[in-house]
Amino acid sequence: MLRYVWDPFIRIFHWSLVAAFGYAFYTHASMWDRLHHAYAGYVAGTLIVARIIWGLIATGYANFHSFPLNPVWAAKYLFKLLKGTARHYIGHNPTGSIAIYAMLGLGIVAVGSGCIVYNSGWGFIDDDMAQVLHHYATWTWLAVVVVHVLGVIFESFIHHDNLIWAMITGCKRVCSIDERFDQHNTPFPRKKTR
Repeated sequence: MLRYVWDPFIRIFHWSLVAAFGYAFYTHASMWDRLHHAYAGYVAGTLIVARIIWGLIATGYANFHSFPLNPVWAAKYLFKLLKGTARHYIGHNPTGSIAIYAMLGLGIVAVGSGCIVYNSGWGFIDDDMAQVLHHYATWTWLAVVVVHVLGVIFESFIHHDNLIWAMITGCKRVCSIDERFDQHNTPFPRKKTR
């Protein structure tokens, strides 16, 4: 059974950020393309701010409340995923939520430090320090993106669900058991109490 999960904003945001980040990374080492690099960074920054606002006001699986930042749940989920016993999520799984928050945070740091570097420190921050911060934030962001993509491919294989296609169409495969767990917003079944 398919369920409509990802709204148009989330899908457009996702693929636009992929394009902006990819283009900014492609043009990062060229002085000739520095203006293009900066524009791509501004687009990425605008998208990230819009996503944060959407995560606060949207309903459903796009809202930050639907995928809380919980490293303990993420570690348990990753362990179960590697064992092949992790349950299938309708929205973001706990490990995926860590990646989402990391990418948003690193994106803010990368774009913010890039703006400072591009605009010569705005008179109150050392350019060299901002450049080092921009360099490491961007490369760390790329590492998180790579891990995210590998995780999406791995989970698609484990759960027999094409998560990349779901981010294009907005629809994911769901099971009846998924809904029971998602109603409680927990990654693991609750123990029955007597």
